Amino acid sequence: MTLPLLNGIKKSKTICRYLVQSLLVIAVIASFFMASAIPVSANPGLNVEGANILTNVTPGQTFTHTITLTIGASDAATDIGVTVMGVKQNEDGSLQLLDASRDTGNYSARSFVTVDKQTLHLAPGIPQDVIATIQIPQNVGEGGRYAAIYFATQATAGAGVNIVTAVYVPVYLTITGGQIIQTGKITGVTTNEVTSGQPINILTDFQSTGNHHFKIQGQVTVKDAEGQIMDTISTPLMAASILPGATEQLKATLAATGSLTAGTYSIDSKVMMEDETLLDEATSTFKITGQYVPPPSVGTIKLDPSSASTVKNADGTVSVTFPQGAAVVPVEVSIHNNPNQLAAFPTGYTAASTTFEVNGLTGLLAKDATITVKYSSDDLSKAGGNVSKLKLMLWIPATNQWVPLKTKVDSNAATLSATSNQMGIFAVAVASAASSGINWMIIGIIAVIVIIIAVVIFLLMSRRKPKQKPTKR
Repeated sequence: MTLPLLNGIKKSKTICRYLVQSLLVIAVIASFFMASAIPVSANPGLNVEGANILTNVTPGQTFTHTITLTIGASDAATDIGVTVMGVKQNEDGSLQLLDASRDTGNYSARSFVTVDKQTLHLAPGIPQDVIATIQIPQNVGEGGRYAAIYFATQATAGAGVNIVTAVYVPVYLTITGGQIIQTGKITGVTTNEVTSGQPINILTDFQSTGNHHFKIQGQVTVKDAEGQIMDTISTPLMAASILPGATEQLKATLAATGSLTAGTYSIDSKVMMEDETLLDEATSTFKITGQYVPPPSVGTIKLDPSSASTVKNADGTVSVTFPQGAAVVPVEVSIHNNPNQLAAFPTGYTAASTTFEVNGLTGLLAKDATITVKYSSDDLSKAGGNVSKLKLMLWIPATNQWVPLKTKVDSNAATLSATSNQMGIFAVAVASAASSGINWMIIGIIAVIVIIIAVVIFLLMSRRKPKQKPTKR
């Protein structure tokens, strides 16, 4: 074999070796960037067993409670943060979580509760336990004490879009041996601005003045200018108990059967306990200045724990299916459009057009319900015609934030669907290019690295060229 041929083979082997090494370097760098910088496109669903601590306690008592968390077998592994929080109740009955600096109420149980871990790593389908220890002070006092244990997926460092899934386990403690006071008063009875074609909502604000939680229901009687009863509307038992000092707003919608003339209409509102014991009663009036035409009927069902049910809005574009056992107590559930201005969406999402509210359920469901939405042409237009960018979002009052739901798209039926154990305000949003899984910055970095490695290979090969021997004269 001639010397030039041997040199050529050696040079080819060297080039191959450098190329293989370079490709390995590129693969390692690419996998590193893609693992650390490509945004999260879907969040795992947290399943919780032992999802509430609702019990009687005695001064000086100590006990433990086990909470088991899992994610689905097809979900990505995730890190979960665990925090004990105080609670404050919103007007709709939902809970707002408070950190130590804001949890200053007399009925807090936050300082009574500790957990055996502040973080945990959940692998798909493998359950993990969190042990909560509750220590009741000897001088705890009377009534009820309240807190929540908050579980939330932790943000990924460097990700363009992080989707956070969060659930909380309420802690409701009743101190035995003392006086339990369950009283309250109506602080206001009002209506929204009366507009023809829009529902007339009658709002009763009720404040708890006792020291212990209890459930309330309401009844509103509406009379016309002549004193004739037009309608008697029952507000079903609230799903969540009202906490001491909190104000809850009971909403009754006047279902007028025809047009209403101008005049002054009267309201008599009652708030009762679960056993129909009267807590308070108040009266008010509202005016209609011109002819009023009622809106189309709103979809409403009586949700019962013993059976599965589906509620739809008036035009059938939104439906929510509840499996058997989803509700803990019978409750009236309705869907209607939400014309109110929405809070800002998280980075990476913009508002589309469809928004709606599921009313009647303020607490967490025992089983996930399925929400199905027929997306509109405006929704699709705002997504630039790319239906895969459309996502369902849920407003979480406890944390004052929108949470993107795992959304399934059926382009043939023109629907979006998702599951959730919490109801409230939903909206269709458009995910930006950053949430599509394509990161052009990363692609650009990889391209630059490829060029640099190619230049290095060229320089190395140039340096290995044999020096030319001087020609003999």
